[in-house]
Amino acid sequence: MLANLDRLARRMDELGLDGLVATTAENVYYLTGIASVGLEIFPHSGQCYAVVTRNRLAHPHFVATRCDLDQALDAAVGLDGAIGYGTFFREPPDGAPLTAREERLRTLWDGGPAPATPLDALVETLRRAGLETARIAVDEDGVPPFGFFDGLREALPAADVRTAAGLLRGVRKVKTPAETARVAAAAAVAEQAMLATAAIAKPGVTERDLVREFERTVAGAGGRPKFTCIKIGAAGVAGQSYPGSEKLRPGDHIWFDVGCVVDGYWSDIARVFSLGEPGPKVARYYDAMRAGVERAIAEARPGMTGKELFDITMEAVRESGVPHYRRNHTGHGIGVEIYDQVLIAPDNGHVIEEGTVVNIETPYYEFGFGAVQVEDPFVVRAEGNEVLTTLGRELTVLK
Repeated sequence: MLANLDRLARRMDELGLDGLVATTAENVYYLTGIASVGLEIFPHSGQCYAVVTRNRLAHPHFVATRCDLDQALDAAVGLDGAIGYGTFFREPPDGAPLTAREERLRTLWDGGPAPATPLDALVETLRRAGLETARIAVDEDGVPPFGFFDGLREALPAADVRTAAGLLRGVRKVKTPAETARVAAAAAVAEQAMLATAAIAKPGVTERDLVREFERTVAGAGGRPKFTCIKIGAAGVAGQSYPGSEKLRPGDHIWFDVGCVVDGYWSDIARVFSLGEPGPKVARYYDAMRAGVERAIAEARPGMTGKELFDITMEAVRESGVPHYRRNHTGHGIGVEIYDQVLIAPDNGHVIEEGTVVNIETPYYEFGFGAVQVEDPFVVRAEGNEVLTTLGRELTVLK
């Protein structure tokens, strides 16, 4: 089981909730294991829901377009039902034998008239789940900005409908072992791709070449590249800009801040490589960034706030050779979203709990110099923190 259902149950009990509706790609995946195609290709207008009842948290209902109803077959848990809305055509068999998988889809397909709209399908699902007169929380982050809640309350006047985006984000802060394993797997793919990219870093290679190699390797390992920030030398100050065509030269340093998704979970890691011996400033500043990450990993504890861990990280960097170091944050939670709770920031009072995965980072950008950065995910444990990467943190010199 991916989702932390014990934590979800406790939170629903605290709020007196009978049902919950997930509406974003991340939260639908969290509860069902289904990566919604509709929410991926229509991020501004697509509608897909997962509905759970308090007494059946491990068995959600799935709501999608008729086209996407086949994704119910991909659920990682036993669904209590699935409804497709709108118009789409799958013709009945012409005497051909069907596989068990096809029969299952056909059963869902023939389960009754298709509701016309996403809201109609959600209302029907809530009725089938016995939530017509219940207290229901809806993740408001994935619903249309106008009219949705009015329409839901009008269709179910006896229900008590509330919002729930913060609820699900809070539940997701503490990872299950299965989630932690997926974050580690995503990090391993990014590390593999980073090493493959470093292996082609020779004089004359361009940023475009490096980016292409990273993304090719990620895809070949079963991941999906999500952001590939690879910059040569001083170009790192504009790290999020398109890769350039300037050629790598001996003595240049290469900044990586890269991420991918594997089986629904994110990685986000950073390192610096140097083609030949790095300049003294690159080496000194990189070592300071590494010191910040390593002290954070060593000293983070359950019960600490995001602010407290931020202060620890910043102090280590400044003491280690960059006294003017400034940052808006030095890390974040990570999971089905790249920025899960908590944010490691100077004004963040959210508590880091046992089992929180923190992606700690110390980026530094300077005009005329470029960027240096170290970034790693780790699990906060009372008995000692667990790092989810295996790549060394030293500045790697490429020969």
